[in-house]
Amino acid sequence: MKKTLPTIVITAVITAIICSVVFSVFTPKTIGDLSEEDSAFLQKFHALKEYIDEYAIHEFDEEYAQDAAHLYYMTGLKDDAYAYYFTKKELQEYNTETQGNFMGIGINVMTQTTVLENGLFIYRVIGGSPAEAAGLMTGDYIIEADGVSFINHPYEDAVDILLDEEGTTVELKVNRNGEEKSFSITRKAFEQRNVEYNIYDNLGYIRIYQFAENADEQFLNALNSLLAEGVEGIIFDVRNNPGGELQTVCNMIDMLIPGGEEIIVIEYKNDEEIIYSTKNRVADMPYVVLMNNDSASGSELFSSSLRDILGTKLIGEHSFGKGVGQTTWPLYDGSGIKITTFKYLTKSRTDYDQIGLVPDYDLALDDKWDMEYYTMTFEDDIQLQKAISVLSQEIG
Repeated sequence: MKKTLPTIVITAVITAIICSVVFSVFTPKTIGDLSEEDSAFLQKFHALKEYIDEYAIHEFDEEYAQDAAHLYYMTGLKDDAYAYYFTKKELQEYNTETQGNFMGIGINVMTQTTVLENGLFIYRVIGGSPAEAAGLMTGDYIIEADGVSFINHPYEDAVDILLDEEGTTVELKVNRNGEEKSFSITRKAFEQRNVEYNIYDNLGYIRIYQFAENADEQFLNALNSLLAEGVEGIIFDVRNNPGGELQTVCNMIDMLIPGGEEIIVIEYKNDEEIIYSTKNRVADMPYVVLMNNDSASGSELFSSSLRDILGTKLIGEHSFGKGVGQTTWPLYDGSGIKITTFKYLTKSRTDYDQIGLVPDYDLALDDKWDMEYYTMTFEDDIQLQKAISVLSQEIG
């Protein structure tokens, strides 16, 4: 697979959504309560400050230094790839996004180069966003923003131009298949559409972009709409889904399986918990799941649970491999931390962390779709075609 620079979400903050929960706040200890080791730690920081105050010829940013120190302290969890320290602003924005809310114009952008030869490529227009309302389309190239040409412009600088405060407006020019179009878009808060659905003959299709807090309600609406249309089976598409909220994933699985089944086994540091399905089943029919290398965390839990409980076939590519969850704690000053606090397994007790799920039908897309995934037509999408074929055979 081709390597690309990171996909950037043009909102107020750039984060990856993962399984997380929020617990209580610890009260900080006073200086007199600190251990000898902790006191020595603070004394060294005080010594550094004295040298800086006395001799440094450059200005010292205390707030920046403290945030950096807290962030790097978290790297002491050397085996925890997901540990993180949030500033107060970052934590507020992170919590907003896990609820399915964003602020900005609402596009994903991507490039394979550090300098934009043809402009900034729109990888995806987020559902429910100002960009969607204004008429921007996936596959457009932004060639100018607020009078600044993006042709042969640095990628990071282009992204910075698009990021700004709520209520501000950006003037864009885009290239759409050789035709230049202009857009005026105001950055604002919006609720992302995390679930979309369609019908292929007698089969329902539900794409889940991520398992944010609002996704289960959208998922229920999609299920009810498809059931009202009389579909005989459903394709769930979690390709490129990075995960989401643990409770949301469980709620959605609960709508698809009988009561009393083990949805998830959670292994904490010194304890274990099993979450069982209730009697809230909404749909009872054959399913298949589409996944790929970027299906991670909650989307792997969703896929693995359906395969373990119902024998649901997985189609596409080997998944990412994230079978651990994080807890987010707000700190006393409004900042926060996130650390890995549990591992989760599904009914078969299959451990796919750092391994991934192997699909029942292994079928890769051509590398050309790495950049242009969301521009694929039905005729291009051989994985979706395979899902339709497999599900149709199961229905009989």
